[in-house]
Parts: sequence; structure tokens; C-alpha cells
Amino acid sequence: MPGWKTRIRKRASEVLNLPADALLNVPRVTCIGGSQVIVEGAEGLIEVGDSSIAVDLGGQTLWVRGHDFEVTLVTEHEIHVTGRVVQIEYQSQGGLGS
Repeated sequence: MPGWKTRIRKRASEVLNLPADALLNVPRVTCIGGSQVIVEGAEGLIEVGDSSIAVDLGGQTLWVRGHDFEVTLVTEHEIHVTGRVVQIEYQSQGGLGS
């Protein structure tokens, strides 16, 4: 069960009509023009290849599939990837997720 601080942030986000990532500690994935992906809140890289990249989001794995991928930035909580994005998929610990 989430702590009271998390519950307050979630409720404030709902009342103020803000996106969940504004107040909660949840990953944010941005795809720009099918050629760049920015992942905020990432915990690390699991797999890096020319046609697929797997990013650890904590309870999920984010798969980015396509062509000619290059990781251009890795910080403690952010990853930038360029290339031709064909598919973005979330996979939970127990299998495919939403």
C-alpha cells in the first residue's frame, strides 16, 4: 500500500488536473517524430542493440524497437536514444503490460 505522501501527491494531481508525472515518481517516455526517445525516471539499460533497446523502469521493462539506434545520453534517471522508432512496448515483471 502506498505511503501517505504518495496518496496526497496522487490526490493533489487528480484535484489540480495535473498529469501523474508532475507530482508522482513515475517514468515518462517521450517519442519525438519517430526518431528520438527520451525516457525520464529510468533505472538503467538492460539491453542495447542496433534494432532494440530495453530500459529498466523499476517494475517494468520498456522495449524500443526499430533501426539504427544510438544511445546519446545516459544519466542517473534519464536516457536518450536516436534512430528510427518502429515500436514501443511495455513489459511488466509477469509478462506484457500496458
